[in-house]
Amino acid sequence: MNQVLFSLILCRVKENIDKNNDTPILAKEAQVKKPGGGRVAVIAGGAGAALTIIVIAVIICICLRRCKRFKKQPSDSASSVPSQAVEMGRINNSQYVNAFSPHYMQNTRLLTILEIEQATGKFNQSNIIGEGRFGFVYKGLLQDGSFVAIKRRLFALTRDFIPEVKQIAQIHHIHLVKLIGYYDDSYQQLLVYEYLPNGNVGNHLYDSEGLPIGKLNLQRRVSIALGASKGLEHLHSLVPPLLHTNFSTRNVLLDENYTAKVSDYGFFKLQTEIDQAGSSSNVDYFHDPELSLSQNYSEESDVYSFGVFLLELISGCEAYNRNMSNPYESLVFEAKYSSDLEKFIDKALGEQEKHGARRIMKLALLCVDVILRRPSMAHIVQELERIQRDIAPLYSENNEEIGVVKLGSELFKQAS
Repeated sequence: MNQVLFSLILCRVKENIDKNNDTPILAKEAQVKKPGGGRVAVIAGGAGAALTIIVIAVIICICLRRCKRFKKQPSDSASSVPSQAVEMGRINNSQYVNAFSPHYMQNTRLLTILEIEQATGKFNQSNIIGEGRFGFVYKGLLQDGSFVAIKRRLFALTRDFIPEVKQIAQIHHIHLVKLIGYYDDSYQQLLVYEYLPNGNVGNHLYDSEGLPIGKLNLQRRVSIALGASKGLEHLHSLVPPLLHTNFSTRNVLLDENYTAKVSDYGFFKLQTEIDQAGSSSNVDYFHDPELSLSQNYSEESDVYSFGVFLLELISGCEAYNRNMSNPYESLVFEAKYSSDLEKFIDKALGEQEKHGARRIMKLALLCVDVILRRPSMAHIVQELERIQRDIAPLYSENNEEIGVVKLGSELFKQAS
């Protein structure tokens, strides 16, 4: 458009010059007669007209450019800055918007396979400290000097692994094992947790045959039970509630101060179809017998598992009795149909401790009762807190702890 305008202007200037050249003969003769003044006047007039036209053209060009910028500005801004409605739509359509938020993930990081291999000695078998539904568990030492427990799944990978892991990473509580990091590739998935040196509670209750070893006094057992109950209660208090679905004694771990922390929470969605099929092939004594399908799992089912945990904690015996031929003759079965609860109390406990132990046994039997009679985890926490307060004078007067032994893991020892 600017070129057309300049063409018109040039044509107009040319016309003015041609008009000035087409002066009458008399005027030319007059110019000849007066060579000085007339010719100068004609030239000055033509130059002035041309200058005026050029100035007008420049002004018109400037105005056109400004108009063009004004029209272009809304389209540019619209393409670079999405509207609020568009952004809201993107956020609302994201199922895991909170899970991917840096606010929730700032303490959980994606580790490299090189870091994990260095931490575990390239998954050396000597570093294996356990095995669960997710796979082998390795102890590792990260570059920052912190010990970790690394769960490794090979080949049978979980779908939607990253979104599920980031959901778990949002959950924080003093009585829940902390997820530190994760890693996945085409053939393996890894979960990196804080390492708890005293292992699971079962290591402190019974030997390889499932018989009591008497290493914990009642005060320590009640503290462990209360910590585990608070961890489960926190999961149930979430909106929506998070069901553990795999709670057992081996999933209650102890740190260096014997603080109990629940592990493997949120694992239900991380289990593959192979895991779920394999788990039904063996009798799981922590599994709610009233459940016919995993879809019916509820908070009361976690309560049942917690009741089995309490029975093991007070009796010092494993739920599965290897000396029994009938698989249904378990610790739970015997305790539910026995008229003498005294024989289920660990003999390592003193006489003064047995009253509190009987109260916990009654609470445990209530947890493994029919589903309608089971208490909530919140009620269990309150009852254990009352028991803890009532038995406290037994230990404050004597100022001693009975049978507390730190076992820890013999597979790993921190280098001095």
